[in-house]
Amino acid sequence: MSSPITTTEARRNFVSAYSRWHQKGALPAELNGTLACQRLCEQLFTPAISPGFKLQPEDGVFAIGSCFARGIEWALVGQGMEVLSRAVEFDSFPAINDELKLGFTNKYNTFSIYNELRWALDPNTEFSRNSIVHVGNGTFYDPHTTPALQPGDFDETLRRRELIRSVTRRISKCRVVVITLGLVEVWRDKTANVFINQVIPDMLSLYPDRYELHVTNFADNLSNLEAIHALLKQFGHHDVRIIVTVSPVPLMATFSKEDVVVANTYSKSLLRAVAQEWAAKHENVYYFPSYEIVQNSDPRLTWEEDRRHVKGQVVQHIMRLFLRNYFSGVPVTSAMLSASPNPVPRGNDLGKSTISWFCHGAPDAALYVSRNGAEEVLFAKRPHGSQELSKIETDVTLYDAFDRKNRLAQISVTRPSLSPIIASKPDRVRFWRRTNRAQMKDGGLR
Repeated sequence: MSSPITTTEARRNFVSAYSRWHQKGALPAELNGTLACQRLCEQLFTPAISPGFKLQPEDGVFAIGSCFARGIEWALVGQGMEVLSRAVEFDSFPAINDELKLGFTNKYNTFSIYNELRWALDPNTEFSRNSIVHVGNGTFYDPHTTPALQPGDFDETLRRRELIRSVTRRISKCRVVVITLGLVEVWRDKTANVFINQVIPDMLSLYPDRYELHVTNFADNLSNLEAIHALLKQFGHHDVRIIVTVSPVPLMATFSKEDVVVANTYSKSLLRAVAQEWAAKHENVYYFPSYEIVQNSDPRLTWEEDRRHVKGQVVQHIMRLFLRNYFSGVPVTSAMLSASPNPVPRGNDLGKSTISWFCHGAPDAALYVSRNGAEEVLFAKRPHGSQELSKIETDVTLYDAFDRKNRLAQISVTRPSLSPIIASKPDRVRFWRRTNRAQMKDGGLR
């Protein structure tokens, strides 16, 4: 159970720009609105994300889990990060096709993720060799990989297994670990007494009594994640940070008696709740809402015709949001800062201007002001709003956080000064205005 929230913190959360679904008088289609009813009108949904840390260029990263982990690998490699789960050693593995080149490294359930890590990290745990099965014609299948990898003979299968273990061991050098949760339907090998990653039809035909299906529950999956956390604490990086996500890709089919849509809803809902609980229990575990981004984007833009695979445009949107929030080298790009009026008209009073600002992906955004080059002072602490500024000749700067390391936008609020020559000769001012109006009637200034 997560820790209780104090009244002060709850009230602060309640007035957050992203805390409300709707409010009276709000226009659902308002551009850059922060109400849920407004953001859900956008074609690509953008949730408020509060990253608990930033990836540094020198960090090692290891991604494990379902296909979202592969997307993170590609995105971070593109930023020049060291991604140790994307190993060149795997280039020699005969994949079914180029699209699934690293698909054999996918781990679809928490049991298989835990197994892979304990076999690699714990010296007192050995890989279950008798879980490798003969599938005919002298070929063997390692059920802790996926069918994306072509079967080989027994020695070749063991060689690949040892290479996978060697690469997985590199997670101990990585400060950042990304774990993606996929399924709750898990097969258990009764002969080897081990849960596996994925079955293939030949296995069930050749060994009809060897395997049993488990529709796992909340406690099963949380227990596995807790065991994974203990492994990484004992054998991993001393400052390890874990990002957990839930894959939005639905079940291809269900082995349970439920309608596949009902079974998929149960699977994703349970894993989403487990991820939240796990993140709440540990200060170094953070949830990234890739599942919510997909589910709340326009379905016509989100899904391929099979309504199962996510289109590339949405995947790119997710990767941009991930990099924007977690990678220190990528700034928030969706930001707006304005002042109205600006310049402020001259008058007898000191002058006022309304400052309006908005930014996605930076819930800790802060506005600072500086007058005549003086030290900046805090003006507002929220990612969206409008507030009156009573001091003119002021620089207003929007930052993504209170530490002011990343500037998103800046404007200067000014008041025009009158030329002393024009001010001292009102006849010239009236003459210029008359001449200007006459020229405009003739077709414009010359």
